[in-house]
Amino acid sequence: MAAGPGGLWFVNDGTFSIGRITTSGKVTDFTSFELNIPVDITAGPDGAMWFTDVGNDAIGRITKAGVVTEFRPSGILGGEPGGIAAGTDGALWFTNGTSIGRMTTAGAVTYYTDPSISAGGPITAGPDGALWFINGNNSIGRITTAGKVTTFTDPGIDGPSTITAGPDGALWFINFGIRDVL
Repeated sequence: MAAGPGGLWFVNDGTFSIGRITTSGKVTDFTSFELNIPVDITAGPDGAMWFTDVGNDAIGRITKAGVVTEFRPSGILGGEPGGIAAGTDGALWFTNGTSIGRMTTAGAVTYYTDPSISAGGPITAGPDGALWFINGNNSIGRITTAGKVTTFTDPGIDGPSTITAGPDGALWFINFGIRDVL
């Protein structure tokens, strides 16, 4: 779910649609025959919403009016485009299995690879201007807009599943594998 033009936007992989809900509670469902398992959505730098479409191995764009455009660049791994976030550089960044992709609003894609990347999940812009992502190997990854990758590991990181920047300037993630009750 992400805030965008006209309300909160969400993906619904059960109906292969994208929806929007206004603050007054009006829901609009943008069902499209083109969509096939949309996974994540973010507000883009161009005023549209951008999303990953795992079933089509695509990155998509939807306007406030519901016009969908999908980009299917070579290099997207089958069933892998997971999280998507707008970067501080005016591009969209997405997780892509063993790489992180950077896509301009015109559709030009660059892939960044590193042996430590094993990402197909969430990605978010951090307060430091870098993109932070959940790595499949029980670590948190960081990639600068220049493509430098750093991996953070700790014995306490076990099954991270979501990551976001908090209002305190820190990054927060759900540590799904830790089941201690405090």
